[in-house]
Amino acid sequence: MEMRSEKRSLDKIYARRGRYEIPDWQRGKVWDKKLQQNLIDSILRGWKLPKFYFVKKSNDSDQYEVVDGQQRLQAIWRFFGNELEIPMDSPTQMGGKLYKELPTAIADKFDDFEIEYDVITGAIESDLKEFFQRLQLGLPLTSSERLNAIHSELRDFALDVSKHSFFKSKCQVEDYRHSHLDIAAKACAIEIKGITTGLRFDDLKLIFENNSTFSRKSAVAKRITSTLAFLDKSFPAPSPALHNRTIVQSIFTLAATLVSAGKAVGHETVFSSFAEAFTEELSKQVELGVKATDRDYLEFQKTINANIKSGPEARQRILTKKLLTKNPELASAFGATAIAKTTPKADVLAKAEQIAELIEQINTKSQSATGKDLFKPTNKTLKAQRSLGVLISDVAEYEKLIDNLYFLLWEGPGERLGESPPSSFIDVNTLRTEIRHDVDHGKGNKVAVKRRKHADVFKRLSGAASPQGLNPDQFAIFHLKILSEIENDLRAMLHASPSLTPTHLAAQPANASAQVPQQKEGVPPIDTPVGE
Repeated sequence: MEMRSEKRSLDKIYARRGRYEIPDWQRGKVWDKKLQQNLIDSILRGWKLPKFYFVKKSNDSDQYEVVDGQQRLQAIWRFFGNELEIPMDSPTQMGGKLYKELPTAIADKFDDFEIEYDVITGAIESDLKEFFQRLQLGLPLTSSERLNAIHSELRDFALDVSKHSFFKSKCQVEDYRHSHLDIAAKACAIEIKGITTGLRFDDLKLIFENNSTFSRKSAVAKRITSTLAFLDKSFPAPSPALHNRTIVQSIFTLAATLVSAGKAVGHETVFSSFAEAFTEELSKQVELGVKATDRDYLEFQKTINANIKSGPEARQRILTKKLLTKNPELASAFGATAIAKTTPKADVLAKAEQIAELIEQINTKSQSATGKDLFKPTNKTLKAQRSLGVLISDVAEYEKLIDNLYFLLWEGPGERLGESPPSSFIDVNTLRTEIRHDVDHGKGNKVAVKRRKHADVFKRLSGAASPQGLNPDQFAIFHLKILSEIENDLRAMLHASPSLTPTHLAAQPANASAQVPQQKEGVPPIDTPVGE
């Protein structure tokens, strides 16, 4: 066992909080509010804190287990997250304030405060026990170590699950102190009792005892076994997505939903690509902190750090939403109730508001560079923009949404859009052409190409070949996905260049008008600008 001492500022610890895992045997010890506030007050006074101890989970990983200091970290994270205020009796004159309310100089002082910690590497269990006994801290049994002592057929089954090649060869969580059994036990508990079940030791102990005669021939056992096989095939090699116990459990539960619905086979690559993209974006968004562009990831990380009972359900909701937004063809695996939970009206409204904000920022940038707005504000485009957040549920509402997007993204910019419109803008034009123009007019081969192009775009965005094939919940998925893609493209336009103008805001080439959809018969002309 080796140890090295390091220092790191609080803002960097917080930005990388996804790398610090709180072991289950630490989670039961929660400071009351006063103790947490006193810690924050001590930091603001510049008082030195006791040393933290982190165990590095493997030599080639930046993941750590917090073996001493979890209560202090939780208090620090709560303060950064504006969930904990400074004590009223603090002599710092900041009593009652949240982090976001601090003057810049005080916030910087808090951010820059350094904690001292020791990183332990190459440790075996006996070394750690002796070390912490000498510190008079002790090293309590983990939940999985205690579960391993229970006589139950479910315990035997979970232990076998933890030895599956998926855990041994693909999972990057080191099997330290029965970590794999911890994941397997929680995954089994959810499959038996449902996503809302508690996952603390007492909850798991009761489930193990109540299933002392658990059958390996049961439907649950077969589903778990099939899920393991699916995951083992989905991840042909060790994956960075499988680096954290809670995340592995969440990915397992999501996969089990696909397996249960008969939608898993043939989607192995899709699933692993999604999991890896999700965890990569999770790390990115968490490190962005207050500048994060997607709050879902911060909520996901919060459930990992806080270990609240509703955590598994919240993570499943977020994972399902992200999976269906990326791969809407899998919607039928989840059912109307699950989809309704993953795509609430608030999500669509938030996307619409973000689009409006980005358009305003792009126009400000365009005004600085060219003296003109890129997205010309007209009565029609402003009305269209205001309606984007109204969740759709049928074909008529779908057609109205596409009309509004067309008015906003094509009629608003007109020829100023340039030669290379974003792909989501082109998708909107393709979808509106199908709705408002006679695509059957013309030569047979061209008609077929138009039909195929529309079907391809719509299927990518919704999972079905046409709007007539969607149910109300699938319309919600389509709505969220197309707004998400437009938001991403607008964000890319805004940040496309370090100069004042991204490509789309540059001087237009002579043939730019050829790239903008031409007005067709029956299509209203570009509206008159507001105020003109």
